[in-house]
Amino acid sequence: MNLLRAIAVAVAIFMLAPPQPARAQISPNAVWSCEFTNSPTDCGLYLEAAASTRAALVGPGRDGPTAVQLTTQPGDINIAGSGSNDRADLVLARSSTYCNQGQDEWWAHSLMFPPGYVPPPVASVWNWGAVFDFHNSSPGGGQPNFMVYATPTGLELHMAGGANTVNLPSDPGYYSIGIGPITKNVWYDFVYHVKWSSGSDGLFQAWLNGRQVMNYSGPNLYVGQSCYLKIANYHTELGLPVSVVHSRVVLAHTQADVQIGSSPPPTVLVPNVVGQTQAAATSAITSAGLTAGTVAQQSSTTVASGSVISESPAAGTSVASGAAVNLVVSSGAPPPTPVAVPNVVGQTQAAATSAISAAALTVGAITQQSSSTVASGNVISESPAAGASVAKGSAVNLVVSSGAPAPGQVAVPNVVGETEATATSAITSAGLTAGTVTQQSSTTVASGNVITESPAAGTSVASGAAVSLVVSSGAPPPTPVAVPNVVGQTQAAATSAISGAGFTVGAVAQESSTTVASGSVISQNPAAGADSASGSAVDLVVSTGGGASSGGGGVGGGDALGGGGAFDSFTLSALLSSLIGGLWRARRI
Repeated sequence: MNLLRAIAVAVAIFMLAPPQPARAQISPNAVWSCEFTNSPTDCGLYLEAAASTRAALVGPGRDGPTAVQLTTQPGDINIAGSGSNDRADLVLARSSTYCNQGQDEWWAHSLMFPPGYVPPPVASVWNWGAVFDFHNSSPGGGQPNFMVYATPTGLELHMAGGANTVNLPSDPGYYSIGIGPITKNVWYDFVYHVKWSSGSDGLFQAWLNGRQVMNYSGPNLYVGQSCYLKIANYHTELGLPVSVVHSRVVLAHTQADVQIGSSPPPTVLVPNVVGQTQAAATSAITSAGLTAGTVAQQSSTTVASGSVISESPAAGTSVASGAAVNLVVSSGAPPPTPVAVPNVVGQTQAAATSAISAAALTVGAITQQSSSTVASGNVISESPAAGASVAKGSAVNLVVSSGAPAPGQVAVPNVVGETEATATSAITSAGLTAGTVTQQSSTTVASGNVITESPAAGTSVASGAAVSLVVSSGAPPPTPVAVPNVVGQTQAAATSAISGAGFTVGAVAQESSTTVASGSVISQNPAAGADSASGSAVDLVVSTGGGASSGGGGVGGGDALGGGGAFDSFTLSALLSSLIGGLWRARRI
């Protein structure tokens, strides 16, 4: 029984004890690395501090058993040019292998602010702390070329470089960005991609815990200088001990050779595409590793038609690689505010012209027509009719009386726009006869109404003459449009393609699929390439993904202790039986 209890306790300890930190293998392609395995000054580092005890090995490290803790005590001043500030830094000497003009490098390092860390407090003087930097090579001072910088408001990244030595944030060549408040007792995993240069082709990108936090282009060295690494704890005198923990510093030529794990940072920054054409914006979005989402049209008086008004998520937002960026694209200026056509029938042509101009409209075609009822020079009719709403600046056509017709002659009445029956009645009432009637399609004249008449309105003709009509048969059938192929696209992209082709999205059905990704289109109706009327609906069947898999924590199933690697009740029973059986046989022997 005691033996069984001992075995059970041993197995329980094996299952419940927290795992030791996994040791991430440093790539054999790394140019230089340090995990502080044996001493703080491993890997060619040397210490700038008041005493050797200011640097001590602690554990565990970020991905192994050890890390280095740098501690300052009150009065640790005048250390390697620190003046009245406290310093305990580990330094990697200048070398031709890193931090020189034109060199392209990847770096990684991890740091932790231990529970007793004292952040720079708010005070009458500006308190600060540098915890990692690439220091300029000249002994003449100036800001480091790069710093991880602690302030009373949080953690910041600072850059400096160019033709002039940078001393103040207001100096040319200075750049900084805030990355958030300081959190104690957690690892900050930094990855940097840098091209060192004192010119405009310099580059410094930074990721923190897999999220991109800086994308700087510009000088990051001073002209004629190089730089060198300082693993730091350098700060204003606070009158208290201050400690910072560093672990796993790696230099290599590729991202995979410095990162913990080999996958790229999981987030990217949304590019700024506002003001670009839709095509250029889409190209920039896909080039950034993202996808173009929905595209909405909106009128604008300030953004040219076809250019982007806004994007969502906003430019600079960190999002997952492959995420959709939605656009609002300008359809151009909105249509002008409509105005009402004034009533000028019966007015003189001059008075009518003045009234039309005062209403912000223009005078269009003026036709002369004889009339026995309207005085010569006065308006018989107007088109559009009085009271109609039209765009500002539109033309108003007038029919003006030329006086009574000659004896024996009859003026052809104006029947354009009238129904065929009304037009025929007006023609016969004028002593004329209805001539031929021709049908013609029209997008502007209602079906059954007169498009044109011949002879034209106002023409003097002999009594009894025929007036022929062209009558609208209504709008022509719409020109068929080919249905786009959206099978395999995401629902958002399919919707955008359908709308862009002049169709609408009809019914959307959900269906499981083991071959089509969740959220993508399995099929469409009408099929791709079919000719359909513009504005008609295209129905979609969208995948919900494969069916739910059965099984639990068996092989490949996974559970809270990790996929496929945990003990289930059956495995534990088998292990105990095997152990007990072996011990029983051994005792009998």
